[in-house]
Amino acid sequence: MKVAVVGAGSLGTLLAALLGGVADVTLIVKPEQVAHLTGRIEVTGVDEFRTEVEVRTEPSDVQDVVILAVKSYSTRSALDRVRKGIGDKTAVLSLQNGLGNEEVALKYGGRVIGGVTTNASILIRPGIVRWTGRGITVVGDYPKGSEGAGAVADLLRSAGMETVETENILGWKWAKTIVNSVINGLGTVLEVKNGYLRENPYLEGVSIDVAREGCLVAQQVGVEFEIHPLEFLWDTIERTRDNYNSTLQDIMRGKRTETDYIHGKIVEYASSVGLDAPMNGLLWSLIKAKEDLAVRRLQGQEQGRNERIGR
Repeated sequence: MKVAVVGAGSLGTLLAALLGGVADVTLIVKPEQVAHLTGRIEVTGVDEFRTEVEVRTEPSDVQDVVILAVKSYSTRSALDRVRKGIGDKTAVLSLQNGLGNEEVALKYGGRVIGGVTTNASILIRPGIVRWTGRGITVVGDYPKGSEGAGAVADLLRSAGMETVETENILGWKWAKTIVNSVINGLGTVLEVKNGYLRENPYLEGVSIDVAREGCLVAQQVGVEFEIHPLEFLWDTIERTRDNYNSTLQDIMRGKRTETDYIHGKIVEYASSVGLDAPMNGLLWSLIKAKEDLAVRRLQGQEQGRNERIGR
């Protein structure tokens, strides 16, 4: 089976490594990343192994499966890069955070499969990833059904990923977004590992309030849940307790985060049905401020280095 994994971040690198043992995998990266990747991937953490994959900037031909593992703000540009690899029967699986990615993918053809995963990882450097927590992966035809998702689920299971199929992937995408609104929101503001959100008694009520706000919005826009988001939240925290959430990892690297597609989308949907989402709005604003601070900090460090070199 030909599989293109788009994105060489922590999740994309982990997926390429896992699938490299059971499929013909191509890791699709940006042109500027090619020089930093040899195709050899090393995984440490909950499992340790090495694998070899092909590294390209675009697929060489039509793929059986295309997996989107890029940041939500890069979805359109990523799909432009892999357009030639998407045929009528290609399964296009989004395992991205936030809401709205599948709607973009529907414009590029193929069979769009929505997905969520709670597998946690940290990119050590290009080609080396630490798998910090085994999680579950849920896939389903987008926006509903599961007929096309079966082969994708089988592929992921063959790679050792705990995977289930659903008829209601939209409900799961919203549930995961609500989970991310809590973990990525509070974890980033406090700069802590996921597990701390359960260890600190002051945070339980805040976590519940943020999650309930997202649930109310989802229900008002007609979303039905297969799993209660609070149950999903506690399970995800336990499975990934030693991980720093992806938003915090972005802040640490001075990169743009996905808060616009998590907290921002909840606020947007709330407004569309005449509701307010003040807690998500607050977290959205605080994370955007931290983005700005991180960029300024890196710019200051770069300026300092240049001044020392100049002297």
